Amino acid sequence: MKEKLQSLFDKRNIKQTLLNSAYILFLLALLYRLTLKLFSPYKYLDWSISEFLINYQAGFVRRGITGEILFFFAKNFNIDLILTIKVISLICFFAMCTFFISAFLKKGYSLYILPLCFFLGSPILSGYWIRKDCLMICIFLLTLWVYNKSNLKKLLKVIFINILSVFIILTHEVYAFIAFPILLVLFWNMYHKTGNYKSIIFAFISLSPGIFAFILTIIMHGDQETAQAIWDSWSIILNQSPSKVESHNAIGSLGWGTKHAFNHHINNNFLAIDKNIAALVIWCITFPTVYYISTNALLVFRKTEAIFTSKHKMVLSSILIFQLLCLSPVFALLSCDYIRMFFYWIASSFAVFLIIPLDKIERIIPSFFIVFINRLNDILSNILFPRKTTLVLLMLFLGISTYSFVLDLAFTSSMIYNILTILSYTLKLLFYLLRFIF
Repeated sequence: MKEKLQSLFDKRNIKQTLLNSAYILFLLALLYRLTLKLFSPYKYLDWSISEFLINYQAGFVRRGITGEILFFFAKNFNIDLILTIKVISLICFFAMCTFFISAFLKKGYSLYILPLCFFLGSPILSGYWIRKDCLMICIFLLTLWVYNKSNLKKLLKVIFINILSVFIILTHEVYAFIAFPILLVLFWNMYHKTGNYKSIIFAFISLSPGIFAFILTIIMHGDQETAQAIWDSWSIILNQSPSKVESHNAIGSLGWGTKHAFNHHINNNFLAIDKNIAALVIWCITFPTVYYISTNALLVFRKTEAIFTSKHKMVLSSILIFQLLCLSPVFALLSCDYIRMFFYWIASSFAVFLIIPLDKIERIIPSFFIVFINRLNDILSNILFPRKTTLVLLMLFLGISTYSFVLDLAFTSSMIYNILTILSYTLKLLFYLLRFIF
């Protein structure tokens, strides 16, 4: 009997060692890819850089506030613009990572889910760490933190949240889909003692400055003349010859018409076919898989049952489904950057789950929604029972394409590909070192 127990523990130790080794190798692969991107040359009209350059020099336009701030500093202090954008992006990325890692450790959750391609690994694996995504999530985290401050008066909460919301909406309007629905629900809960109808009205009034800013960005979305004027303003600052701004960068995209934008995103999201596999088929596989991993990873890797209970799973699942519904217009019509959209979904959902107290979230989930969530989780568990081995295999091989659906890009974002890549580079380096020595 003793020998059998010893054998069982040995097997567990071997599995845990392999899992930890794979995890460390994947982190090294992410660090390697980040380092490469960090020192890669960027141009002003690259999408990731030009997104930060949209300003108000041609009048008010969506996404212009960060560009206007950068324009002021570039004009008056002669800053290195690309380096500044890199530093801002990197600070936001590491601030976001610091929060999630510390929050997971504080609550006793396993870190295995964090670096995957649909969570914190997304900005590195997609190469989109120089974007406004991490800044939006950081502002969202700060907003939830302000809301959850029990010693802060309601009026001050509303003021601070609206200041943050207006700023980030004027930075990128997609933030409205990430944050506004859940903030309205939270505000409704804050005023619930006044009655249902009054609390709904108070919730909308409380977030009205942010909502107004969002409506303004929709109306003042820009056109080709605005895009050209913005680029001309930067050409003077950057001492570059005047040139026509193209539509395939962030400034030029201001000139996209609504019909063109919708057609472009619908074609790439649903009608694209790569290697005889339709994008719509991939959606039907990827969404359930990401949801399954996200709702079960903390469960199967928990150290004790009290750390992550069935109640925790129900609450997390409810937030994930709610955030997915809120982001559905982004998934369907407003973007085709697959990996970024999953990052918005998962990072924002876990932000709510980690910051807002469990009992407060549980109170605002309708009973019919709880029934739906439990049935959904039961169906998925019956199809594929959540075990460590199952989750590890899914985590190893799941990849999400950077843009539209491209099978090769999906595979390069998977954990197994990046582990094999870092092993290959390490063996290659050792080979060259041995050749040099001998």
